[in-house]
Amino acid sequence: MARLRAAAFAALALLAVPARASFFPNSPFSEKAAGATAAPFLKNPPSARADALGGAYSSVVEGSEALFWNPAGMAAQEESLKSDAVIGYDALLASSYLGSLGFSRPLPGWGVIGAGLLYGSQSSQQGYNAVGDPTSSFTPADLAASLGFASRIDWVRVGAAVKIIHSKVGDASGTTFAADLGAQFPGAVATAEGPIDLALAVANLGPAMSIGSGSDPLPFRAQIGARWHITEVITAMLDNVMVSDQDAFSPALGMQARFPVGQDIFAAGRLGYNVGRTRGIDGLTGLAAGFGLEWAGLRLDYAWVPYGDLGMTNRVSLGFAW
Repeated sequence: MARLRAAAFAALALLAVPARASFFPNSPFSEKAAGATAAPFLKNPPSARADALGGAYSSVVEGSEALFWNPAGMAAQEESLKSDAVIGYDALLASSYLGSLGFSRPLPGWGVIGAGLLYGSQSSQQGYNAVGDPTSSFTPADLAASLGFASRIDWVRVGAAVKIIHSKVGDASGTTFAADLGAQFPGAVATAEGPIDLALAVANLGPAMSIGSGSDPLPFRAQIGARWHITEVITAMLDNVMVSDQDAFSPALGMQARFPVGQDIFAAGRLGYNVGRTRGIDGLTGLAAGFGLEWAGLRLDYAWVPYGDLGMTNRVSLGFAW
């Protein structure tokens, strides 16, 4: 009963988000809101492992990567008492890229603190004035710096993070802030085949960003997920994602096989599928695949994510726990 009360309390805390109009576009969670949010680089948090699993990651993520997906995942370090760091590089579409840095450290008896940095940019763009005449070129750039804290309440992991977000387009720029909240419930459901972990997370909850004469809300995201430990080797993940500028829930499916290949060496193969990535794109899309290697605290993850006729993306993450 105590576990159920803790889970219910955490769920209510996550769902009790303000519904102020400035936090959401007009007609949020519908087709009318498409393209009506700022800072689009926040829509796809970094992690090659997460991308290979189709984004079904809210119940899986642990360590410093949790700062970008579900800050509650950092609380797993209270058990290992190890610090964790990660660096990532995502080669995205149209010569754009996203770089990331994350660090988290346990404070015995208190919890886990973390800090993260995201930097996104793309190739030089041609500028135009109000009448359509070409002006000087410019390079758009986005930056987000975050601080987070996570801890365990009984068996439940809870976490929160705050971040400052800055975007620059030509001579115009804007800055705002946002909060991320999350909870994980390891072993919440017991089955004969294996336990199921549950998770809740909300991200990018903050006021609109003003750039030049325009002002747009941030891309708010809510995610509920589950991980089923089918065997000691195989796990399956299912997340349902709701984004403020999309018209429906976006199921994400993932599966991982992680197995030993030597002394303190593990390898993992991953597959994923994300319905949200298929909307409005022709060709092979929605599917994802990747692999991971772990050795003595060092981990390397890679993901391949195609976007149909638009091309494909490659993502790499390198992490270390000590």
